[in-house]
Amino acid sequence: MKKCITNIFPDLERIIYMRILFLLIAVVLIVSSCPAEGGRIYDTFFGKDQEAPVLLSYSLRDNSIIRLVYSEDVTIIEMKLGSIPLVGNPTGTVFLLPLGRTLEKGEEAIFYVTSEDSSGNTSRSTIKLVGRNMEIPDALINEVSPKGTETSPDRIEILFLEEGSAAGLVVTDALIEDAEHYVILPDIHVKPYDTIVIYWDSTPDSFDMIFDNGFCGYIVEGGSDKTLSGINGAVLLYSEIDGYLMDGIIYTTGESELCGGYGNTKTENAAIYMMRTGEWEGDAISSLDVTASRVIARFPGGVDTNTSTDFFITDTSESTFGMNNVYIPYEGD
Repeated sequence: MKKCITNIFPDLERIIYMRILFLLIAVVLIVSSCPAEGGRIYDTFFGKDQEAPVLLSYSLRDNSIIRLVYSEDVTIIEMKLGSIPLVGNPTGTVFLLPLGRTLEKGEEAIFYVTSEDSSGNTSRSTIKLVGRNMEIPDALINEVSPKGTETSPDRIEILFLEEGSAAGLVVTDALIEDAEHYVILPDIHVKPYDTIVIYWDSTPDSFDMIFDNGFCGYIVEGGSDKTLSGINGAVLLYSEIDGYLMDGIIYTTGESELCGGYGNTKTENAAIYMMRTGEWEGDAISSLDVTASRVIARFPGGVDTNTSTDFFITDTSESTFGMNNVYIPYEGD
């Protein structure tokens, strides 16, 4: 009698297929649950790094060298300043790379860099560079009209105490990280007691320089689509976009119960930072008497104790934008 064996081989095939399927599922689960090793992802079978290198930071040195810091050792396989290729394929984690030329103060340029790690992973970065000002003069916020009108607009005046260039200095109405708008000053060569007047949200009737007893007042359009914050606000002066705070002022009516009495979050944040860094002490400047024609002015001569006592409110129509301040205070009606 013959035995029936026709089903043996199909069953065997099914068993083999099922085992292969289970093995593949197990491999997928192992790979998907495999934790990052040292913060990086590795191929389970070959131990190969699969994560691209990260550019951690960059900075400009002397306007002719860029410093790059990566998360791991890499080789720079390509770099360009604008459309001009730069030569070299250095390897390392920290690089000082010549740009091939020196950027002018305030000049904007794009630096492109491609890096590759030892596993062949690549990273491409596009970096906007701005030529740094190496001649930053000491300067102060000298006069502010925060409650302007069409005929007497919002203005900020910067007083320079040293000779140098205004290129790249930044004027804001909040901390840089809170600012909706800021003004980057152009490359104007200034001398002691020269001023720059910023028309914050309007176009000046004239850009002609103002001459005052041998000193020059320069006019700059601010380009903001919003006015200054009115009666509760701040004005800050930075050395550059990512630079240090050179000066700042805080002004309020003293009547608001919002945000610690500063009226809004931006002003409160600025006040906290300025007090913590020693750029301001004590009460804010009182803006109760400020109008379109009565403005906040620093006492003549650039008095600077980082307090509200450095300032007064000018009498009606006695602002001196573009000229040295004159002490003609508002004394009430």
